[in-house]
Amino acid sequence: MKLKFLVLIIVALVMTGCMAKEDDSTSATMLQIESITDQDGELPVFSSVAIDVNDNCTLSIKALPIDPMLEDETAYYNVLIDQIDVQFKRTDGRNVEGVDVPYSFTQPLSYLVPLNGTAEIPFILIRHVAKLETPLLALREFPNQAKVLQLVGVVTAHGKDLGGHRVAPVTGYVSVWCSSQFDTASSTVAFAAKN
Repeated sequence: MKLKFLVLIIVALVMTGCMAKEDDSTSATMLQIESITDQDGELPVFSSVAIDVNDNCTLSIKALPIDPMLEDETAYYNVLIDQIDVQFKRTDGRNVEGVDVPYSFTQPLSYLVPLNGTAEIPFILIRHVAKLETPLLALREFPNQAKVLQLVGVVTAHGKDLGGHRVAPVTGYVSVWCSSQFDTASSTVAFAAKN
């Protein structure tokens, strides 16, 4: 009798654990990032810190059913992307915001991704104000040194399906090269390296 009671408690705990997992990701839809490119569809992203403009990118993202055998597709499975977070890292491990890398930031937006469809979402990767702050400002103050700062942009998309259920966030990465020597006025990126 005690063994049966113990088994029932274990089963109840396991079932509770499963329901908690479902509560963490309440949607039947998931997101998949296909690519992150600059506004011209190129990679890597080159940022000219000498120009006070935002560096815009495009996030190509797809909505897929978690159940691959899903048959009754409805509009409730479509996903509304409502937030994009941008954070920066460096490959050398120096990642203090406002010192080694630009500050992270959040962009609220509304962009619909249909189930089994792909959306191209424009977003800001580097804000113009970041070019007036450390560490990008240092590249601007010493243009004759032709320095380049390589960053990794960490882009996370958040959303919910049209049934109101949150979709698990998805993260993608993009290589970003920053310098005062990049010529963004031409169709090709020019870098004047000095020996």
